[in-house]
Amino acid sequence: MDFNEFFKEHNSELMILALAVLILGTLTWVLPQLISMNIRKTELWHEERVRAIEKGLPLPMDDDRAALAARIALLVPMVVMISTATVTSFLVVYKSEHLFTVSLAIWVVGGTVSLAAITGGVALMGRLGRFETDELDEKEEEEEDNQHQRTSYMN
Repeated sequence: MDFNEFFKEHNSELMILALAVLILGTLTWVLPQLISMNIRKTELWHEERVRAIEKGLPLPMDDDRAALAARIALLVPMVVMISTATVTSFLVVYKSEHLFTVSLAIWVVGGTVSLAAITGGVALMGRLGRFETDELDEKEEEEEDNQHQRTSYMN
């Protein structure tokens, strides 16, 4: 069997194999970097807390809700678009009869899900940011009241 005949006969399978190798290669390269960055961030956070304890300073706030909302708003659209592109590539490779209609439906659903994730994540970050500023304002007001009461007792 000639290579040209083999390629003509199995070009769809070779394309899917190439896509799988690219995706797995990318994951093999990216995931260790992401894990090491997360470990380094955790180490820095721990060092900051230890230094604050050693100096007798109040511990920094430990609220990751806004960061998690941002991560969801970022990761969900990425996963949806990668999945949508993968399904579309399978449709193209296997020469589907209804390529346009199915692809259109897939991309509309993917876009809607991505838009909902981004909108929800940004709205949640905004709400959490407003709550944090309200809490800080309340703490500042309490400190001012305590300071005012101390000065009034001294006089």
